[in-house]
Amino acid sequence: MSHQSISHEKRIRTTVDIPRDLWERVRRAINNRELKSQNAFIVQALERYLEQLEEAWIDGEFARMKNDEEYKVLNLQMPEEFAHSDWEAFKSNEKK
Repeated sequence: MSHQSISHEKRIRTTVDIPRDLWERVRRAINNRELKSQNAFIVQALERYLEQLEEAWIDGEFARMKNDEEYKVLNLQMPEEFAHSDWEAFKSNEKK
């Protein structure tokens, strides 16, 4: 989800307690980069972090598939099961 699409969604106000040194780093980052606001900074940071977590989860699922014996068997069976219909489709397209 991009930052632009988030700005049109319903909002929830919440309070977050963060260490003072982290808050000061955020304030400096906002001032040095002329960012819109602390809120925008935090929303964008949360969004990026969640995207990283989701990508890591997906990567983990693919890594698990690599060692999944059922998946390996299925992966070998599928081309065999579709070979005839693939060949028929190929011949049909050649005639066109």
